[in-house]
Formats: sequence, C-alpha cells, structure tokens
Amino acid sequence: MSGPQVGPVFAFTAKHAATARFYADVVGLAAGTGDGDASWLKAENADVVFHAPDDRETPAEVRGQTGFVVWFGVDDVRAAFDKAKAAKAVVGEFEGDYFFARDPEGRYVGIHANEEHGHGHDHEH
Repeated sequence: MSGPQVGPVFAFTAKHAATARFYADVVGLAAGTGDGDASWLKAENADVVFHAPDDRETPAEVRGQTGFVVWFGVDDVRAAFDKAKAAKAVVGEFEGDYFFARDPEGRYVGIHANEEHGHGHDHEH
C-alpha cells in the first residue's frame, strides 16, 4: 500500500487506563501494548492510544488538548514536514520519522513515515 494512511489516534488523559478500558469494553477495541504512561488498543485499521498528559515525547501544546490526535502516515515525511513548515503549521521539531502540525482550524495532527518505507522508529513507545 502506498500513499497517505491513517496511523495511531492519540488522546491524552490522566485516566488513560480507565479510558482505554471504556473503549475496549464499549467499542470492542482489542488490547494492545501498554506501560505506565500509555495504553495502546487495536482497531482493524489503526491503533488508538491513551497517553498520560505528561508524556515527554509529545509537545506540551499537543498533549494539552482534550480531543484526539490523528496520525497520518505518508511516503515522504520530510517533504510533508517542509510543506507544513512553509505553511507555518509545524509544532515542535522534525523527529526524523515524524512531526506534529496544526491544521488551519488549529487541530493538532501527527504525521509519520509509512511503515513500509522503513524509518527505524517503534511507534509503540
């Protein structure tokens, strides 16, 4: 598969374990990996991840929102970063295989390299 793909969907909450249980029990998302700072769940086409609000791998302004952060996988993440930077939409730094941006209405999104384009980063932090 080539082209844009929806990647992990993030939400930040101090109740990430309880919130993950809700989505597992009510929606039926399958259990994924988890640690003290995040709970990963599996949907058919994407992961849903509940992070602690003090997650240090995510810029403060991104992790401070109450909604979801949708990730998009792209074939050329560097080109996407350059376009976002030119549009003054970049949040934080380019991390080599991902970055955060804001759309024109202020929603935060994550943009990462598609897995088949080999970037050496494990998204299950």
